Order: sequence, then structure tokens, then C-alpha cells
Amino acid sequence: MSFLVLCVFDLKNALREDYLYVYSELATLGLRKIIKSENGPGFRLPSTAVLGTLEGRSVDEVRSFVGKKVQGILQSHSLKGDFFVVASHDWACAGESL
Repeated sequence: MSFLVLCVFDLKNALREDYLYVYSELATLGLRKIIKSENGPGFRLPSTAVLGTLEGRSVDEVRSFVGKKVQGILQSHSLKGDFFVVASHDWACAGESL
């Protein structure tokens, strides 16, 4: 089953390179800053948000999996910060750039 996952994070006292490491590792999970639309151009998510679809058996399984992965990414780079993960099965989203 496919689930939409949104992750937003805030790193404390981090350098630009730290953010690039985190974005790169989240991208390996399928979570990206730029979302490609089926019917239009890509959309760049605001701030430190990443979004993607992941396969799993339940929404709780996917949310827990991503949460543990984000913790591991931050710990492997000795980073401190906060993150928020949302996983949903039945979803719709829209975005605008002005």
C-alpha cells in the first residue's frame, strides 16, 4: 500500500553542509524538496519540508519507519534538532508559488 509522507525538520546550530547531508539521505528514502506533478511542473516545498510516497503495510508502520530513519540520519551526523513526520493513506495536496 502506498502512503504519502511529509517530514519537516529544524536543525540546531547547523551548517549549510549539514542540511545538504540530511536532504541527500532523506532523498534516498524517496522524500524530496521538489515534488513533480503528474499534470504540471515541479513544485519546491517551503523551508525544510520534504515529501514523498512510501510503500508499507500500515500508516503507523510507515510513520515509525521514517521517524526512526530521520533520528538515525541526525545521530549519524551528530546533529541536534526537531522533526515532525506525517504519513497518510487517503490524501490530496496542492501548492502555489507566488
